[in-house]
Amino acid sequence: MAEETRGAGRRAGRPATLSRELIVAAARRIADAEGLDALTVRRVAHALGTGPASLYRHFADREELLGLLARDVAERLTPLARAARQAEGAPAVRLEVLWRESRDALAAHPWAVRIIAEGVHVVDEAAPFAEAVLALLASAGLAPGEARAAYRALWDFLIGHLLNAHPVGHGSAAPSGADDYAWALPRLLRGLLAE
Repeated sequence: MAEETRGAGRRAGRPATLSRELIVAAARRIADAEGLDALTVRRVAHALGTGPASLYRHFADREELLGLLARDVAERLTPLARAARQAEGAPAVRLEVLWRESRDALAAHPWAVRIIAEGVHVVDEAAPFAEAVLALLASAGLAPGEARAAYRALWDFLIGHLLNAHPVGHGSAAPSGADDYAWALPRLLRGLLAE
């Protein structure tokens, strides 16, 4: 009988060697396809062709699994911030590029903004993103306290935009997605960086 591959690239009849990376990848796929509410330990185990008990060797419960997803999000955003910090050009332009790319990265995984907005899963892996953005804001001339306030305002704007992607009752004022974000972002930055 020929061996077939299925699931996460494993052979039929043989369980995959589980790792946190494999588990997080499966959880990300489920959340992307079915939403965060569909993400359960049992659902991830099923996707990996194993039982829930096998997963508990890698994390304690669903909340810790959400924490692993939060780390994954932070680790995906950090290279964007580091690249913006090291790029050539005016800080305002680099900040605009960074926040557009961050919006696109989070929009590709709609569940991610919920994890960030809830604030329950604060992870150390998010610190390098914050540090890079704060350094960019400082290079644009903001004092440390102003840079921190601007950083929070940019996050509030991004999270609000993504959470309000399908507003109810806004009629013709409903946002059009990335276009309204692209229109508002440079205006917000100009206001934040104004002397």
